[in-house]
Amino acid sequence: MTLTHNDLLFSPTRDGVPSSDDNFTANDLVAAQDALETEAREVLGETGNQCTYDLGYIKQPLYACLTCLNNCAVCAACSVACHGDHDLVELFNRRDFQCECGTRRMGAGSFCSLSPRTDAPISEGNRHDKNFRNEFCICGRLYDPATETDSMYQCIVCEDWLHHECLLGSHSDLNDAPLGPDDFDQIICDGCVKTNRHGVRSMVLERYAGRKGTGVMVIGGEGGREVLGRAILEDDDQEVTIEMEAAATAAPADATSTTTEKRKADSPKLEGDLEPAPKKLRTDNASTSKLSSSTPSILPSTASVLPTPSAESSQPPAVSAPPSAAGECKAPLPFAPGEVSPLMKLESEGRKLNVYLEEGWMMRWCRCSKCAPSFYDLPYFLEEEEVYEPPEDPDAQKSTLELGMEALARMPREQAIEGAMAFQGLSERLKAYLRPLAATGTTITKEIIDEFFEREKEARGQAGAD
Repeated sequence: MTLTHNDLLFSPTRDGVPSSDDNFTANDLVAAQDALETEAREVLGETGNQCTYDLGYIKQPLYACLTCLNNCAVCAACSVACHGDHDLVELFNRRDFQCECGTRRMGAGSFCSLSPRTDAPISEGNRHDKNFRNEFCICGRLYDPATETDSMYQCIVCEDWLHHECLLGSHSDLNDAPLGPDDFDQIICDGCVKTNRHGVRSMVLERYAGRKGTGVMVIGGEGGREVLGRAILEDDDQEVTIEMEAAATAAPADATSTTTEKRKADSPKLEGDLEPAPKKLRTDNASTSKLSSSTPSILPSTASVLPTPSAESSQPPAVSAPPSAAGECKAPLPFAPGEVSPLMKLESEGRKLNVYLEEGWMMRWCRCSKCAPSFYDLPYFLEEEEVYEPPEDPDAQKSTLELGMEALARMPREQAIEGAMAFQGLSERLKAYLRPLAATGTTITKEIIDEFFEREKEARGQAGAD
């Protein structure tokens, strides 16, 4: 008796799963099922069984549903429990979003199977964009993990995903771009810079981007292939010099005087220095997020919410600074009158304003009392953001067989015995049905199995009529 690949819908590319050229037994099928379930756990992780709607607007993994109305996005738990057979687009982590399962945005009569929620009010604070229609990057290409070959990176501000080729002019596999995936940790896309989204350009980047030693890099220069603003130099013996603006308390004699700090790229960490923010990825802990057909992954989350200003004060709250920045401003010097910033120069030349943040970027911003308000709408530039993780499921690592045996053990004894006897009877009838086919070497197809169960259904119907 031979079972084919097409009949069983198994992929021969997965380890432990038999291919269409194999003859295999029931034990092989059980092992194959275990392999598929292990793969599913690695890819999906723990989705939990609790909808996140009641948690409000949080940063969480989201799935846009193309089957339901209005391309709503749902939490990981609802993507499995309520939308498991729908056409879903994985959006990875998105900030400030409330699960939309069972809300009126999905249309009248929508409900969430994980909660008693039906036709809940629309979450007006949710922000939707083209990603929710499975359109990504400035090219607007539909994302298909089965065919996508280029690396993709998530803009830390707008959270859109952009292709390596659309950012840097060539496919990531060619390794001929001015920057490679290992050369930067985060990106801020051209669109966010040009539109000054959340003040990211006027409040922060105009002063930092492209300036020597900041690690806030742009690509320009002759031929448009020069990387400006590196903090980590390829030659470890070179020194990195960053011009700093002296705080009034540090240089009372001359308000325009500057301080210059010199640090070698490989110099040891000084007392009081902070470690760079840890990089977190779903699969390999690499720093740069990459979407591909084989290894979906996500960018590190880099924000936590700043405290809300009190009613008594309209001023933004102060941001806690690292000990090393407590008493002086360490931002690059303001530009002199008539001096053009690297961003303005690139813009005048018609170039893209994509900004690439080098590893350790979060610790390079000045956080003095003068600079801290610049980050009021960009808190994720300063502190790592909390990302919702579902409660740990004690059954998450168990196979379907183990869960079934545990459920059987919890059944009343009489009911369990009746179920076991019914299963044994079904097994004997299936063997009797398949035995003649095995003797002739007939391939078992879906139609043959369907015919068996159709006969079973007719037999039950006749028994009920009698």
